[in-house]
Amino acid sequence: RARRRCRPRWRPWPGRLQRAPGAVGAAGGRVRGGGAGATADTIANTLRALRDAADELGKGGAALQRYATDLAQAHGLGRRAELRVEEAGLLLEGTRVSEPCGPASAQAAERRRALVPEVQSRVDLATAHVGRARGRLEREMTRLTESFSAHSLRARSARKAPAPLGEN
Repeated sequence: RARRRCRPRWRPWPGRLQRAPGAVGAAGGRVRGGGAGATADTIANTLRALRDAADELGKGGAALQRYATDLAQAHGLGRRAELRVEEAGLLLEGTRVSEPCGPASAQAAERRRALVPEVQSRVDLATAHVGRARGRLEREMTRLTESFSAHSLRARSARKAPAPLGEN
């Protein structure tokens, strides 16, 4: 319920963030003083960095959503493979399909033995699906980590930059 109340306030921010650098530049022209232009530039740069960070967070959210979808698909594949293992009268040990031990007729044992490769391929498909999803997520998170590190370095270097001469 509280989230619903806050949502209307969240929506206008992306648009405001898009318009902010132009507004800061226009205000910088009206402010008097030697450091006004530099201050307006600093604020505009900060707003651009915020917009870039918001875009990166959006990409991270999209990657997480894609990962959740891939995991749901892999779960479905795994569940169908598990059902196929049970229907074939085989055992699933981790990701390995094997024949159960114990007495069985020669025909039943031969049928199960013939089904092992097919059922194992279904289990492998589900396992590979999870692995590919994890790999995609890891690559995207590594890219985002590097991007945020670069944003952080730029922000720190901007703070350490000397103030314009008129502001001391």
